[in-house]
Amino acid sequence: MLTTINRFTTSLMGLLRESEDPSVLQDRLEDIREAMLDRMAVVLEGQVVRPAVWAKVLHAIDVQGLWYQRSAVMHLLSDHMGETAARAELHTITQLFRGVLPDRHFTPARKRA
Repeated sequence: MLTTINRFTTSLMGLLRESEDPSVLQDRLEDIREAMLDRMAVVLEGQVVRPAVWAKVLHAIDVQGLWYQRSAVMHLLSDHMGETAARAELHTITQLFRGVLPDRHFTPARKRA
């Protein structure tokens, strides 16, 4: 049942976002994509072959696609700059999603008893 509610909520939020100005959403998508690629480019400087996450970010078709690539970006950044610095970079990227995704994406998950 919870899965059904989550799918319904996700679909409803998608419909609501579609009612917003598409050019504004597209601009935000590109800003987020650029930020993610810029952060990765810094740590990949000089490397000819890009990791798979690069292509996934580059070709993501919507904001949700970019949202779900954050963990892969975090992993890549932490491998090259350490976890603390990577978390700071990811926090900056995450803030770019505010106003585009529902607020529940920005609250930590509650621990189950």
